Amino acid sequence: MAREIVDDRMIGALHLRALTHKGLQHDPQGEHVAIQTSTLDALMDGRYEGDTTIDELLRLGTMGIGTVQFLDGELIVVDGRAFAARHDGRIDELPGDTLTPFAVVTHFSPSVETEIVNATFDEMKARIDSYAPVDAPIVAVRMEGEFAALKLRSVERQVPPYRHLSDVVDDQIEWSLENASGVVVGFRFPDAAAGVEVPGWHLHFLANDFSHGGHIITLDVVSAQVAVDRCDELHVELPSGVSLGEPGAANRDMIRKIEGGD
Repeated sequence: MAREIVDDRMIGALHLRALTHKGLQHDPQGEHVAIQTSTLDALMDGRYEGDTTIDELLRLGTMGIGTVQFLDGELIVVDGRAFAARHDGRIDELPGDTLTPFAVVTHFSPSVETEIVNATFDEMKARIDSYAPVDAPIVAVRMEGEFAALKLRSVERQVPPYRHLSDVVDDQIEWSLENASGVVVGFRFPDAAAGVEVPGWHLHFLANDFSHGGHIITLDVVSAQVAVDRCDELHVELPSGVSLGEPGAANRDMIRKIEGGD
């Protein structure tokens, strides 16, 4: 296993382990561990072709987010099932041999369960922060309920030569929904992980009737059941030609643009 570990280090309270693809295949299942394929930096640079299948991903986690091969939709993993929110608004459940160039999942086992009622997007994130263990380096969240004023996005499938992700999101497709019932899943990563992952909150939505979904730009909570889990480790699979780089050394302005922030 040692030769399958590319990098193993501590970043603040976060244990960060980088693995080869073979190492990922042998990585044991466990709670409170986030498993990731590739890095945000690689995705931003146009690495839209992955080497990890949905079947491999679902062995390592029951809940998560990411994207699909060729950037062909926003990936939403809920209760051990993987869906893609396409640029035309269609929701497809993904076959196991579908590849992903960037995704993060965890075996979701919440330590906190509560309710949020009548909250803006910023208020919602602040309340989840207050529920999470103060020493948790990574926070995973699942919310199910009624939401309003949703603004979601996805992007169109890319073809070579691949554009930088910041150029792709200039052409992103956005949906505005007055209200919807569904589930929100995602993660909060520390700023020290920037470049490896998106720092702060990164959330995706899937409607209960599978009519809508995508990356969340904003929404309001009407009423939702909230479950929060902590992750103390991040295991990152590095495809050939992708390096871990220097976590934390990332262009935050560019990340905010890609995420749809101000």
